Amino acid sequence: MADKDFETNLLRLVAAEAFFLCSLNAAREMYGKSYFSLGVAEKQSLDQQVLSQIGGNFQSLTPEWFGGQTGGPTVGFHDQPKPEEKKAES
Repeated sequence: MADKDFETNLLRLVAAEAFFLCSLNAAREMYGKSYFSLGVAEKQSLDQQVLSQIGGNFQSLTPEWFGGQTGGPTVGFHDQPKPEEKKAES
């Protein structure tokens, strides 16, 4: 189990580094300056653009992975019916 966690975490690290490298290169191409010299709004715009490009490419390369996906269960706290309400329903 620990080996699988290590492999997953290593893959996440590689993906994060690749995304950051893409952001650094895109900053040079879009703004002609370093990613670190961009303002907050420029960084947000750049990160969103890079993410949409990478996500679009990933989905176009692997459509079979995303074809059958549906939304997961609702997250958060749910109202539980009281015992009296359960008896009244039956």
